[in-house]
Amino acid sequence: MNIDAIVAHYHEHGYVIVPGLLDPAEIAALRALTDSVEALSLDVESENAMFDFDHDIDGKRTIQRIKKPNRIDPLYASLAAHPRVLAVAEVLIGSSIRLNHTKINMKAANGGAALEWHQDWAFAPHTNMATTVASMLIDDASTANGAMQVIPSSHRGPLLDHHDEEGYFVGAVDPGSFDPAAAAILEGPAGTVTFHHPLTLHGSGVNRSGASRRILFYEYAASDAFPLFYKVDWDEYDSRIVAGPSTSEVRFEANYVKLPFPSRAGSSIYKIQTEAKTKFFANAQ
Repeated sequence: MNIDAIVAHYHEHGYVIVPGLLDPAEIAALRALTDSVEALSLDVESENAMFDFDHDIDGKRTIQRIKKPNRIDPLYASLAAHPRVLAVAEVLIGSSIRLNHTKINMKAANGGAALEWHQDWAFAPHTNMATTVASMLIDDASTANGAMQVIPSSHRGPLLDHHDEEGYFVGAVDPGSFDPAAAAILEGPAGTVTFHHPLTLHGSGVNRSGASRRILFYEYAASDAFPLFYKVDWDEYDSRIVAGPSTSEVRFEANYVKLPFPSRAGSSIYKIQTEAKTKFFANAQ
């Protein structure tokens, strides 16, 4: 792993793909655990604290998201502090890091839903921009099964508007405001980890393949980057330190912020984006 090359690509393009950060035994354990968690959904009647569901595909209900997997099993929690992942995160955002959020986004075979173009900073602004997202590929990712796509160098800004003409947050941007044809596809085998900047435009298409696509997301923030959009339970918040010491110091930067409010659809990006009038991936053939 050439850290200098990884950092240079990230700073130039706003993302980087790092193959093989998880070894075969680690990815096998991650897949087995995720399969077992998915099986728990069979006894769940409706969305709850663990699962969000997608539309039915071929008469079968599918999982859209496993929420807060770090609270579900110790393996998910330990992977948040994986030494090879943190080795990259530390050179990107600093040596003191808090796990800000985690989730597993699922795209079921033959129809798993799209996510429209957006920037994470619109959803999760902090007092400074020392945040990054590590995306662990649980399955091989390709264009066909809905691999993430990013717009290179969009991390240079600006923050695009994710609100509609009535002022409601819809969690997606107008694809006419940039060139989607310039997208880079974050493809790779299972065990690959990609990193992207909070301003990097990204999204993903419908899964049109016969294979599922599951990605475990770890959203990291420097310990002195304080969230501007939710109330903090300090003990729980502090328990998510994965590198460096705890701190109550807050660092401020002069970044543009537009809060993800008001919202007609709560906090789920999938439900929020249903309110967007202009869609790119969902309407693609």
